[in-house]
Amino acid sequence: GSLNVALLFGSYARGEAHSRSDIDLALFLKAADPEEEMALIDEILMSSDKQIGILRLDDDEESPFIVQEALKGRHLIEPDPDIFYDLYHRVLHETETIRFRRESAVG
Repeated sequence: GSLNVALLFGSYARGEAHSRSDIDLALFLKAADPEEEMALIDEILMSSDKQIGILRLDDDEESPFIVQEALKGRHLIEPDPDIFYDLYHRVLHETETIRFRRESAVG
C-alpha cells in the first residue's frame, strides 16, 4: 500500500496553532486491503500526543469545500502528481457546481 498524498492543513499549517489545537491531516491512501489502511491510520494517530484529525482525500463523500481547503495545505510528502491533479480538478468542479446551484436557487 502507499500514501499518495499527505497534507498538513488548518491552524498548524497556517502557523496559528495554540496548545489546544489539533493536527489536521489530509491523506490519499491506496492500500492493498482495508486492514492495511487501518494499520497505517492507527500508526499515524498514535504518533502524537496531540489530537489528530484525518481527512480522507480518497473518500468521495468528504465535503468538497473542506477538501479544497486541505489541498492548499503544506505537503508532507511529494504527492503523486496525477492523483493530486485529479483531486484538485474534481473538487474545483464540485465546488463550482454547488455554488452555481446555490446562486441559481437564490437568484
